[in-house]
Amino acid sequence: MKYILKNKIFSLGSSSTVRDEAGNDLFFVKGAVFTFTKKKFIRDLNKNTLYTVRNKFFHLLLPKVFLCDANGEKLLMIKKEKVFAFRQNFQIVTLKDGQPQFSISGDIIGRNFDIMMNGTPVAHVRRNFNLIKDSFWIDIDSTDLAPMLIAFVIAIDNYYDKLMDQER
Repeated sequence: MKYILKNKIFSLGSSSTVRDEAGNDLFFVKGAVFTFTKKKFIRDLNKNTLYTVRNKFFHLLLPKVFLCDANGEKLLMIKKEKVFAFRQNFQIVTLKDGQPQFSISGDIIGRNFDIMMNGTPVAHVRRNFNLIKDSFWIDIDSTDLAPMLIAFVIAIDNYYDKLMDQER
């Protein structure tokens, strides 16, 4: 199933909506307005929080992004493997026992990549370039994994937003 994640042009906290190809709302992403960690909540249609994504507040060289469950418990940490590297190789660290191992394969800079779970592709992500707002097409085989994989894409987007903020 294809999911379309579109950031809203004007919103407090960088909110967005996730829809299917027919334009039906499936999930909401609500960004916290006053936060240093760019916290975002992935919610279902009943506004129940499914996952939370947040940046690490203080870091020395490179930002880190955490993907947390509905209770705020950290599941994954995404960080760049090497400080001075030409390729954008990420390390996805599993922080909770029993969680599958995730990795990313493809063109991360262009944001056209596959998300791998235990070595098997589970989602293909394509970023649509737009000057006004970001949008992503996420093709996911298993609808059970959709909320987590959408949170994963938001975490990658948060990571790049943090890098862009550092360059300014």
